[in-house]
Amino acid sequence: MTDKYDGGCHCGKLRYTCNKKPDFTFYCHCHDCQKTTGGPFSVELMIDRQAFEIDGSKTAYTVIGESGGEVHRWACDHCGSGVYLECDSDPEYIFLKAGSLDDASWVAPEMHIFTSAKQPWVNIDDGLPQHETQPEV
Repeated sequence: MTDKYDGGCHCGKLRYTCNKKPDFTFYCHCHDCQKTTGGPFSVELMIDRQAFEIDGSKTAYTVIGESGGEVHRWACDHCGSGVYLECDSDPEYIFLKAGSLDDASWVAPEMHIFTSAKQPWVNIDDGLPQHETQPEV
């Protein structure tokens, strides 16, 4: 992977660039990620906020995450595609949705988090570390 990668929303009106490798890449099994993806988990990249540039019109809504802090979920205000989120518990980072990358082929998740909310029909047998809640970084 390179230090620079790009992505955006489904319609293309919201675009971003990152110029630093992610600190972590993970599967998140929390209930919020299940609801926002319509699937059993989300794959996310933990990125230094200073390495992230975004252009385009976006909208957000805020929920209380399973960590107990506010989570701000950002999406394109035209097509509604979720692109990234911000957590009050980790203010120096943004959490980028891997599915929003132009090329996600290089993404290699390193762990599973919030496995306490994992759907019982999801079998995790990839040998990656599993955390019932949010791990300390």
